[in-house]
Amino acid sequence: MHYLFGFGGRINRAKMWLFFLVTLGWELVVGLVAIFGLHWSHYLQALQDFTQAGRPFAPAPMPIPDPVGGTAWYAVAAIVLLLVLYVVAYFAVYVKRLHDRNKSAWWLILYALVPMVLNAFVWVSGSMHAGWPVGLFAGPVGIARGAAYVVACVIGIWVFIELYFFRGTTGENRFGPDPLAK
Repeated sequence: MHYLFGFGGRINRAKMWLFFLVTLGWELVVGLVAIFGLHWSHYLQALQDFTQAGRPFAPAPMPIPDPVGGTAWYAVAAIVLLLVLYVVAYFAVYVKRLHDRNKSAWWLILYALVPMVLNAFVWVSGSMHAGWPVGLFAGPVGIARGAAYVVACVIGIWVFIELYFFRGTTGENRFGPDPLAK
């Protein structure tokens, strides 16, 4: 439980990759609860038809679920609970990995919040087509959108490289003992 929900200590790269796998499992469970709990019986067929249409980068149309009632409320509650638990686990794991790199949790502002704000700016400040921003680097707003998009991508790539590939601090640091020490 401390691995997913505790904020103290350090974790190594292997546990970070394990969290990547945990995330995939979590997404599968949430997807199955949504498909079956909200009666999205036609979602898989719509997704299959969409992918066969030859538009792999565009978002698939989401069928409208049956009216939310009866057992669907339980599915919505389960999805909300799973998402809240995931957000807490995400921050706990990332904080511990930052601790292993000898960085405080304040780095999450740069690593998580700044890219979210920049991506939100890209989405709300101009038109989008098939899930991709249109008109990047065209005109003053396009230049600002393009710069925000590039900066968010660079930060995301850097975070991935630093947290998943770089070794943590050797030996004990201010956040605890080396998780690889024997």
